[in-house]
Amino acid sequence: MSFAATSTMGKALVGVPMTTRTRSTGRVRAVSVGRRAPKVVAMAGAETMGVIATRWILAAPTMYALVSFNEYVTHRWYQHAEFNKTPWMKALYCKVTGKAEAPRADGGGHIEHHAETLDDMSLKTDPKWLKSEPAKMLVNSEYRGTAFEYDVTGMMVVQMLPTCIPVLALMGFSAASVGGIILAATALHALVWNSLHPAMHGMEDIPLSKGLNFPLAMCNALRKTPYYEWIYQNHVGHHVMSGRVNYNVCCPGFDHVLGTYVPKAVWSPKARMPAGAASRDPYPAGEYNRRLAERAASGGVAAELVDGKELELAQA
Repeated sequence: MSFAATSTMGKALVGVPMTTRTRSTGRVRAVSVGRRAPKVVAMAGAETMGVIATRWILAAPTMYALVSFNEYVTHRWYQHAEFNKTPWMKALYCKVTGKAEAPRADGGGHIEHHAETLDDMSLKTDPKWLKSEPAKMLVNSEYRGTAFEYDVTGMMVVQMLPTCIPVLALMGFSAASVGGIILAATALHALVWNSLHPAMHGMEDIPLSKGLNFPLAMCNALRKTPYYEWIYQNHVGHHVMSGRVNYNVCCPGFDHVLGTYVPKAVWSPKARMPAGAASRDPYPAGEYNRRLAERAASGGVAAELVDGKELELAQA
């Protein structure tokens, strides 16, 4: 489009009268283009709506990628404390903060959660384990480190800000929209996590008063979907392989990008299932507390069994 044409359209948008020369008389007469303005404005508005629609459509895959990235980074380098074994990360921390020494990541109880979990995803309830120091670190956690309670969800919102704000701002979103998108994405992640993770480890389904969760009927329906089946098995593999692979839980993606994804065909032969694992419900909500009550009622002191041996002996 020529500069003249562009200028003409610009004038048309604001309804400025233009002058045109007639062929017959050569005289100049004023011609109002007010009648054309609505059509041009409508075309410009349609283009704007197209841009807005595209931006919002792209927001979904963009946020999925950002949540997958943040979930991976937190799970691997903080919860599994690999930050402590990564010199360049510690050096970067010191350079950014100006501190002489980087702090040690303690995992926030996640390492203890792994120590407590058997390969069928049930939690240890034998007296020897419950008296151990790692088990004592989980005493103050009502869900034994398995749930995203509101305080944990709040921390994830803060964690998402450094990566999400620049990306969403570059996409052209307003500050209000950026905040809303981050909150919505984090809330959806918490809903999926809480409908999957606590129950698969035998903890109670977390109520809405303590953390975001779907209604129980919806949880049960979602757990039968291919998506939940896949993330369930993926997380079992994470535990079976001692927390060194399959770091994504709700948003698979960055394990594949960074080469830490291991399929079931690889990890399944390495699983050491305790007695009764074959008949265990995949989501036995309340299993942990029931087992504790049963042990207390019977006075049982037997350790969990793996291959017919006491767990402690089997792991020695």
